[in-house]
Amino acid sequence: MRTIAEMLRWRARRHRSLEAVWFEGKAQTFAALNESSSQLAAGFVHKLGVEPGDRVCILDKNSAAYFELFFALDKAGVVAAPLNWRLTPHEVKQIIDDVKPKLIVAGPEFKAHGAASGVTTITFDDLPRGGDDPRRDVDGAVSTQFCTSGTTGLPKGAMLTGWNLLNVGFCGALENSEMREGGRSLVCLPLFHIGGAIWAIWAMQTGSTVVIVRDPVPEVLVRTMVEQRIESALLVPTLMLLMTELPQARTADFSALKLISYGTAPISPDPLRRSIETFKCRFLQVYGLTETTGPFTALSHEQHVGERLLSCGRPMLGSRVRIVNSDGKDLPPYEVGEILYQGENLMAGYWAREEATAQAILSEESAQRPIDACWFEAAGDIVQGISDKARYADLVILGQYEWQGSPETHPLPIGIRDGRAPRERHHSV
Repeated sequence: MRTIAEMLRWRARRHRSLEAVWFEGKAQTFAALNESSSQLAAGFVHKLGVEPGDRVCILDKNSAAYFELFFALDKAGVVAAPLNWRLTPHEVKQIIDDVKPKLIVAGPEFKAHGAASGVTTITFDDLPRGGDDPRRDVDGAVSTQFCTSGTTGLPKGAMLTGWNLLNVGFCGALENSEMREGGRSLVCLPLFHIGGAIWAIWAMQTGSTVVIVRDPVPEVLVRTMVEQRIESALLVPTLMLLMTELPQARTADFSALKLISYGTAPISPDPLRRSIETFKCRFLQVYGLTETTGPFTALSHEQHVGERLLSCGRPMLGSRVRIVNSDGKDLPPYEVGEILYQGENLMAGYWAREEATAQAILSEESAQRPIDACWFEAAGDIVQGISDKARYADLVILGQYEWQGSPETHPLPIGIRDGRAPRERHHSV
């Protein structure tokens, strides 16, 4: 059965004593995590009365309990719907009203946000436990629902199946041989984001210990990477920049580090080169969307040379990518157009939004139409760009700055060179 619950059961049978999770000085083996998540799943079923297909929202910062909840809810046949704790209470309520969850599990500092929505809100410590694994997970069923702006700039729930989540790891293993059984992988990006969640699941698939950090504070990350002998990590450009500027990073012992994967936002060549010099390990750039369950292209370490530093890389196994114009015609190299993605990592659809799903997914090709404007280079790499005629949804991103609105009203200049490609080229997830 292709579910994340079954993956944990398999790991627990195969490596009972192998460390699965580490958080704030406490470790848990695969056997212990499997047992505790089963008891939690039974509590949801027998004491909280959840039914298959119900939604449960999660509102908190990273923790071992948060990660455990993904597996418990899957075992209970319930869809995990993580919420962005950085949003205002009003924004959180809007999303909760859309998700219509059975209940909300929140950290103590966010319990009031959940309660204000009128939905039953429980803290992690108050969750009931007890009983055997209910085994309600079903192959092909929706397992998680991540909120995304998607293709219209409005919050929507991208519904992902267990196979969506697992297949990313299988395909990604061909791009990344550094993650291993018994290794240690840093999870510092928010678990409410597809990047943080899929990296944690990917690490667990390989048998690595998932080392969770609650807040991505640069000083804490450097210390954790050294003390925990981290071998792999997923970072974002802002964190890479801030970490390499720390004096302690220049002398830190990163000798255990084998791989840094990065994405989720654009990065310029200089900070990237400085990161490579500081961490002295292999780098893997990934690009994708929540709707594609995260990455579907990768730029290997060997390809981090010259102008290819600005590339998103090449499609991963199982990902079929075309770049087309507004008429759906394939474009030659360097012509800016939309990406069409086809593959098994495509979401099941947007929650309760049939029209938006139909606009995003071209049923005749089973393809996803992302918002990003990209072009192929002659070598077959994909480059993501920003231009005033290269945006197909009302979303513009420059560095860490996000503008919701039309490109014409964007307060920052966006350049075009010879009508084909933007003045600056970026890659991002």
